[in-house]
Amino acid sequence: MPSTDQTTNVMRIQRQTPWQIQKAVVFAVLIRELRTRFGRYRLGYLWAILEPISLIVILSAVRLLFGENEIAGLPFPVFFASGITAYLLFNHITTSSLYAVESNQGLFNYQRVKPFDVFFARALLELLISTSTAAIILPALYCLGFHFTINNTLLLIAVVACLFSFSFGIGLIVGIVGPLWRESQKIIPVLIRPFFFISGIFFAVGDVPENLQGLALVNPLLQATELLREALFLNYQSHEGSLFVLFCWALFTLFLGLGFYRIMGKSLITSGKIR
Repeated sequence: MPSTDQTTNVMRIQRQTPWQIQKAVVFAVLIRELRTRFGRYRLGYLWAILEPISLIVILSAVRLLFGENEIAGLPFPVFFASGITAYLLFNHITTSSLYAVESNQGLFNYQRVKPFDVFFARALLELLISTSTAAIILPALYCLGFHFTINNTLLLIAVVACLFSFSFGIGLIVGIVGPLWRESQKIIPVLIRPFFFISGIFFAVGDVPENLQGLALVNPLLQATELLREALFLNYQSHEGSLFVLFCWALFTLFLGLGFYRIMGKSLITSGKIR
């Protein structure tokens, strides 16, 4: 017969609320993803910061060839750093979600682990990595002499929340499409790549010809980049970016992604593919 301690532990598990269960599962998956992603490499967590730093260095070196020190009133390394942060958050959430089901198929044998938990844990990990690297890179640039002043903390939080929600919604969609259409794992990264050039990493919307600005601002990542710079830097004013438009994009993609998951989630659990 089971001991009193064992019976008590079983009763404690049964009394957990769905929220407590999901929170524990997401945390466990997040730690697992963190160790899987960085634990195999000698440099470990340094790889998280090397990617944005290398991009900033390359773009800054190219900019030096033109002999200009500022872009839209900002030192160009600072300008590039803010744009790269927004793009990498979107790119990493989307691409990591694309392979989430295949990489964690074994976890779905446990009743408490759902595909949504894996999608959310991966997206949350990318958010933590992006915010941590930005919190290291921007102060480092300031210490190197590229001075700036933080503008609006509340706007910064709102923009990051909208960008995360938008990216997570897209991640849910591609994460479900991936098992349905295997070729999408090759095509979707190719479709995402052009956003590096059209999302304001190395240009401001004010530099775009007026007759093309409306078309350019259809891109929610460009909206997010503009608003992120306005929130971060006091001397950067964006008259083109709209928090309302970015919020609408975030709400639309999030509900669309949740709708996809609601319809196809059971098939992902039972077979690892959509039937």
